[in-house]
Amino acid sequence: EIFTCERASCVSPADRARVSAITTAISTNMNDSIGSGKFREVLRTKIIESSDLDNSVVNCLLVWGTVGEPETSVGKTGTGVFYPDWETYSGTCLEDGNEPGYMKNSKTWLFGSLEGCCARYFSGWNYNKCINLKGSGLWYVSHLTAKCVTDCEVGNGETCGGLANPISDDLYTNPRDCCASQLVWRFTDFCEADSLLSTCYTGTGLYYQGDDVESEVCVRDCDPSVTGDTTCGGLVEDSFVVLHDTAEACCTAEYNWMDNVLCAARSDQLPLKKYWPDMTKGKCFKDSEVATRGLDVPIFDSIYDCCNSGIFWLGESSCLMASGNAELAVIGSNKFYVDWVIEKCVQDCEGAAPCGGLAKSWDFLYNSVSECCSKLTWVTSHDCNSTT
Repeated sequence: EIFTCERASCVSPADRARVSAITTAISTNMNDSIGSGKFREVLRTKIIESSDLDNSVVNCLLVWGTVGEPETSVGKTGTGVFYPDWETYSGTCLEDGNEPGYMKNSKTWLFGSLEGCCARYFSGWNYNKCINLKGSGLWYVSHLTAKCVTDCEVGNGETCGGLANPISDDLYTNPRDCCASQLVWRFTDFCEADSLLSTCYTGTGLYYQGDDVESEVCVRDCDPSVTGDTTCGGLVEDSFVVLHDTAEACCTAEYNWMDNVLCAARSDQLPLKKYWPDMTKGKCFKDSEVATRGLDVPIFDSIYDCCNSGIFWLGESSCLMASGNAELAVIGSNKFYVDWVIEKCVQDCEGAAPCGGLAKSWDFLYNSVSECCSKLTWVTSHDCNSTT
């Protein structure tokens, strides 16, 4: 907008009002653009139209910042002398001519520019606050919302949390540093995404103990409602939750009472083509076909190992047959063993006498009936021999 000042110096009330209206309109429009997200959309479009950047960067584009106080080279007001405001703790330097007497009496307190005064009395992060009266655009912690917010007036940006307190609020250049320093009990990755109001954060994908989310095994740091992945247990929000690179590592650390192979398979929801013993039914099952409900069972690579170690009292052949694998069973050795109930020696086989059924794992086998009967010294050879 172009206009002619009433006075050459542009200091008349009408000139100042006109300049103020123009600068305020520009500032307001910029604030509204940032606060409404319009600026982000314009920036997104410009990036897409540009060949300088990969268009994928716009998928999770976030924008924050502040609009400084308008400045003009005409119609300026103020004394041109700046002093630190230690009366109202505004966190900046003023040039209103109301500096305390002791400052007027010693020129060391006074500066000819805002920058000089701020650099002297509000150094470090406070310098940004001193220079920018509408907020520094830096980050500080909001304990009420348990996240970090931007130092700017509420409504001037999506992440604005109000003006920071220059005394009690430490300022940070990014939300991650703010979270790590001020909200140590929150998981930094989640706190950063929460502070940025990011909808693109999908978690680390690492594994953690599932007890708090009603899972019996490890779950992954991701949101099942977003990813559709049922191995996700939800986003980790707290720093005390220990994350593990793999399901196996998580199971070792968090569920060491459970067979690691079984725990990892359940955590990743993968079929387990290994065997577990049902000690009540006296048989072995392949987990991918009949999954165990109890997670404290041992897991074996083969049905032979399962029968010999998991159902050891039944004997391998009996266990294989009971497990529906008769074709794998060796139907007896045809050797002899003592049947202590009837006090006779019987043969290790199925069928009529002299077969006494398949020997159990604890039954000692003998090559002949006479050798077997020699162990029953109180029984005659005729009565011991089941073939007679």
